[in-house]
Amino acid sequence: MDHPFNHRRTSPAPDSPSVGPKTINLSLAERQCICASWEKASTQSDIGCELVARLLNDNRTRFRALLECKSGSFLGSGNYTTEDVNGMKRARSVADGVNCFFNKVISKLMDTNYVEEIQDLSLQLGAMHFRMKVWFQAENWLCVKNCLLDSVVSALLKDVKGTYVICGGLKKVQTVEKHTTHAWFKFVQFIIQNMKKGFLAEALNSDSHHQPKTECASPCSSASNHSI
Repeated sequence: MDHPFNHRRTSPAPDSPSVGPKTINLSLAERQCICASWEKASTQSDIGCELVARLLNDNRTRFRALLECKSGSFLGSGNYTTEDVNGMKRARSVADGVNCFFNKVISKLMDTNYVEEIQDLSLQLGAMHFRMKVWFQAENWLCVKNCLLDSVVSALLKDVKGTYVICGGLKKVQTVEKHTTHAWFKFVQFIIQNMKKGFLAEALNSDSHHQPKTECASPCSSASNHSI
């Protein structure tokens, strides 16, 4: 399947966390598409749970190490499934938070001032991650974005669009239309960029002479030199 987030995008490195998109540039049709596809995807899969499982299995995110730090449990190696996530209290809590956040921001899409509302919620979420000592290094932002997009598309792919008769047999055809993946790409891009903006703004507001203490990985100073 060819969808826009298969192609990595790069953009100029921001000089400060104030640099970021001021609008999502979503048409009414795109916003309606996101709302409808989220409702469909949510009935096909637990998106938050899928995302957490993908993050656990992507070593670049260091998400597994973070969960070990926060829960005090050693997770070991191997691939994690959604069933595994449901069996881990901390991981399940993160999954619930993901679902709650996206239910909230998607509910704003048809509002007149949806851009400001979604931006504020994303900024607040980014700042909360810093206060909770959930350090996002440069590559983490990209991984979270891609894992989230993949989770949504995978859920949509569970809904069979039709069948072809091939050699006397039926073959299921699964597809997600390009306009849907493109709308989701822009939507998630905006959210992640503003999360990063809120995270970095909170970091700048903290006491620069007293770095927060944590047993987990510390903030990466290079994070502000990357844009998603």
